[in-house]
Amino acid sequence: MALDTKEVYADDNDEVYVSHVDDEPADPEDLANAIATAPKGLDISDPTFLRGVFSNPGSTENVNSSKVIRRSNENSVDKTGILRVTHGLNQLGAIWSNIDNSNYLDISQDQSMSMWLYFGRPIDSKKPKEVGDGMAFVLQNAKPDSSPLNPFGGINAISRFNGEPAHGETLGVWGADFKNDGSAKFPENLLDLFPISGRAIPNSFAIEFDTFLNQLTLENQIDHKGVSFDAYISKSGVEKIVGQHISMDYPDGHSYDLYGSRDFDYGSTYVLAYSGNKYYYIMNHKHLQNGLNLTNSLWHHITVKFDHSTSELSYAFDDKNTDGTMKDNPVEGKQKLDMNHFKLGDGERLRWGFTGSTGAFSENNLIVFESIPSYVNADSTVSLIDTTKGNTIPGKDNNVNIGDDLDFVYDLNYKNGSREWSEILATMNLPEEVSFNGGTVTYDKKPDYREEISVSEFKDGKVKHLIQKNLSNDNKHAKIMLHTTVKQRTNKIKVAKQHAHFVSDNFIVDDDTPSFIITIPEMLLNVTSSKNINYKSMDTTPVNTQFTGTVGYSGKNIDPNIVTVYYSINNGNPKSFNLSGGSSNLANFNFDVPKTELILGNNTVKVYAKDSSGKMTSPSTINIFVGGGLRFGTVSKDVAFETVKGGYAGQLVSRKGKWQVEVEDGRTGKHGWMLKAKAEPLKKKIGDNKYTDEVFKGEIVYKNMLGEIKPLTVSTNIYTNIKDSISKQTIDVVNEWNSKLGMFLKVYDNNNSSGTYEGKITWSLIDGIGSNNT
Repeated sequence: MALDTKEVYADDNDEVYVSHVDDEPADPEDLANAIATAPKGLDISDPTFLRGVFSNPGSTENVNSSKVIRRSNENSVDKTGILRVTHGLNQLGAIWSNIDNSNYLDISQDQSMSMWLYFGRPIDSKKPKEVGDGMAFVLQNAKPDSSPLNPFGGINAISRFNGEPAHGETLGVWGADFKNDGSAKFPENLLDLFPISGRAIPNSFAIEFDTFLNQLTLENQIDHKGVSFDAYISKSGVEKIVGQHISMDYPDGHSYDLYGSRDFDYGSTYVLAYSGNKYYYIMNHKHLQNGLNLTNSLWHHITVKFDHSTSELSYAFDDKNTDGTMKDNPVEGKQKLDMNHFKLGDGERLRWGFTGSTGAFSENNLIVFESIPSYVNADSTVSLIDTTKGNTIPGKDNNVNIGDDLDFVYDLNYKNGSREWSEILATMNLPEEVSFNGGTVTYDKKPDYREEISVSEFKDGKVKHLIQKNLSNDNKHAKIMLHTTVKQRTNKIKVAKQHAHFVSDNFIVDDDTPSFIITIPEMLLNVTSSKNINYKSMDTTPVNTQFTGTVGYSGKNIDPNIVTVYYSINNGNPKSFNLSGGSSNLANFNFDVPKTELILGNNTVKVYAKDSSGKMTSPSTINIFVGGGLRFGTVSKDVAFETVKGGYAGQLVSRKGKWQVEVEDGRTGKHGWMLKAKAEPLKKKIGDNKYTDEVFKGEIVYKNMLGEIKPLTVSTNIYTNIKDSISKQTIDVVNEWNSKLGMFLKVYDNNNSSGTYEGKITWSLIDGIGSNNT
């Protein structure tokens, strides 16, 4: 159908209707630009979010203009959903979190969410004010009985006038100022005659992004369409609106009669004023951010956070660029919420979402979501560690020297959520002033597990790595460490921040590394041989491992005869030797590390140089790893099951006390191993090492992740592992057992006599070539 270009269309009762959902876009070129430039985001198709449902009078058609469209229909991997809130004239759009699908704001937890907002542009660039009206971020607990003037709740919540959807300056959430006729006799009950709060979404709080100034106040301008929210009256006490803006308040907050009271009520949401025989409302904008440029055909990022300990809601708008890099000086606002306003009772879940509207002018209002707080609530922090100097950046010393070993450290922290943060693709930019030497990923839940990041994963200045373990309530922290060395150069330089991007289908977060300064030290030591040595075992370690290096001054020759080199092994007492030779730009040195001073696992050698005048280099660190083979670590000698009281056929009796079965793998490279177990029948004990012939009517069994119960009458595989790291790995197999997984005592019947029964479990460790340790 053709698009109705009038601001509103009305029937004989002055009912205000909104336009149909499937009208053609008023500015198709700008809509195409929005889709083409949209950042990557989450899949927001049902059932994660639900479109609001509301109809015009006499119709059951949902006139909600919102619609989920794909960023790309050609790329099947890209699941980014773009919410189109409005795209034409006289439209009203809303999308709400699906509480039944665990999408909500949990007021008992700290919450964070982020998204990208797009507000379109004026169709005629010569008329920059002809665009509007904007969008609002909304928290609500609307119920059908919350307001007699707006008796709709849940996903049916929307601004209404006489029960019908109200667009324009309401943005779909504020009260509708569509009743204006009155008298200038100032009756005492003006606020009752001109109710507005009850027409807003009940039990709600909103952050509005207002792109059109509704500032009409003359009697002949006020026309039952809502045209005055942004007007200014000097005696009112409201702040003057000078352009597109952001503000925060309760849409169903109370009103104030400007001419009926002497002192201005700064807590009011609406202020009633009049012009001739027309009454109208202006809005008391709180936490106002004024004079913004929202309708510039650009995507704007916003991060919204809720602090459950203080009930403070805060936002940072325009806090990062579309490439994910952080912006300086974002627009910020915050307010402590009155949680009683939402009328949650004992509940802890708020519905959240967005509303948006247009009127006489249009705009393409779109949203790309990056995170859903109840699904995954996580963040990241980034730091640098100069392992040569031993300092952390940012800190008191943000300088690094050429030749220093510099680790880029990325901490991913899962705070809470109903879903795992899974299949995280990490993309980390590195500055051209460093060389990449590989990296690792470690997890607090499995401290002995180390995930290697190879040099081959570095390309075009970026390291891309798919993190192998999911983060969740049971595995909250992953630490990524990228090992680099500061390249040689002749001049001091400040290295800019470097971007890091962590993305999955259900959560996206960006971060930047701190900047740092590369300095040229007066005296420098450089280890020219490899600083990372790996031996498979002590048997394959040579009697001596030799290291070579150079010492020099910045900008002048060095006399080796005045230089002493010091080195220590595993923080032991330093050893030293003097250099000799003729003056040159660099003095060479070499030294041996004997096998007898190495231990299994990681070894560190620190080396530095000092001249006779007291000048000294920064220490350089050498890592030597000696593999320790495959063997058992700590294995519990005595284990037990819970007491069986009678028992019944098929009963699985849980473990009791501490069980421990550790496997230590000190081999380098990719190796696998398998743990098997065999359990003997349990015999009744009558004294120390004395048993009767009575055997317990049952057996020790193993229950796997599939729920299969395996008897252990023969040696049975119960655990496998593949190690792909150079570091020693220790795994306690029991750590992964729970109430449904692991060893159990299976009861055959209830005819066992009382007493203590004992038996033996034999553990067998099988490596990749079939050798056996029991």
